[in-house]
Amino acid sequence: MINKKSINDRLYFAKKRLKELKQLNNGDIAGANVKDRQQLIQEFFFHLVGSIEFLLQLVNYSKQLDIDIEGVDIRSVCSNLPNSDPLKTLLTQLHPKTRGQPISTDPYSDEGCHFRALLFRNRVCHHGNNPFHFRVGSLPRSSLWVDPRDQNLGGSQKPALEELEKFWDLVNDKCQRAFQILHL
Repeated sequence: MINKKSINDRLYFAKKRLKELKQLNNGDIAGANVKDRQQLIQEFFFHLVGSIEFLLQLVNYSKQLDIDIEGVDIRSVCSNLPNSDPLKTLLTQLHPKTRGQPISTDPYSDEGCHFRALLFRNRVCHHGNNPFHFRVGSLPRSSLWVDPRDQNLGGSQKPALEELEKFWDLVNDKCQRAFQILHL
């Protein structure tokens, strides 16, 4: 059964992969071994978004929503929560709809970061895409794509490791707040 510990474990695994990315090639992601870099970024997003998906299972169980384990997703959980439940807002922020949706007008806002984290998980874990944009002679040297679906938008203005840290912080913060709401 999914519990608080299993969610915190996923967050720990994501943080561990982020730490390993920071240490890879002494922090020079662009010059790192491509396979090592890709493995770590895939595992980072797999565990980070996995913590959200585990949280959905925990909410289903804790709130006795009785959704079949295979049917638990953001839509099914939120549609079974009352509009007044603060978890509904929190979960919607954690797992925004990305399919067919444009990127936020501010991709660096909390909302934009949640959106992009899900996009990157989908592109990196399901399609094997490289999420990094590398520049020669300008800073930041290694960044994430602003929108991995449209590389014409270019690379982020922020260093990749800084953005990955923010993605982790946002997800961790909301998971911890969900635990408080659930009295766990």
